[in-house]
Amino acid sequence: MIQKMIIFLLRNKLLITSLLVLATAGILFITLVPSEHLGESSIYQYDKLGHFLIFFFWTLVFGFYTFSKNLTNTNLLIIFSIAASFGISIEILQELLPYGRNGNIYDALADIAGSLLAIIFLFIIKNRYIPEVLK
Repeated sequence: MIQKMIIFLLRNKLLITSLLVLATAGILFITLVPSEHLGESSIYQYDKLGHFLIFFFWTLVFGFYTFSKNLTNTNLLIIFSIAASFGISIEILQELLPYGRNGNIYDALADIAGSLLAIIFLFIIKNRYIPEVLK
């Protein structure tokens, strides 16, 4: 079943591209919009978990996007570097923009941790399932 999902995703490049664009836009929106526009919610107590999960998802989708472009030569270190840089850049932008948002090193670490777990999943997928897709 996992293999069928992977094959489906890799064959539907428009879906993967759309997911990547939507995920990127969503991350930028929720992290860079002034916090008063997001409202008050008890979900903020799970902020680090949220950072972890959204960057896990984003990195996974970005990995599938790169797999769909170049199945055999996808460099997971580059994917991780881009994902980590994206998370760090957001925290720097939060600090620099005049929207009342504050950059947080622990948010950046949660972003990096989520990306790292996604890279582990992508490593398993690349080594276990991609050879099957190429058959």
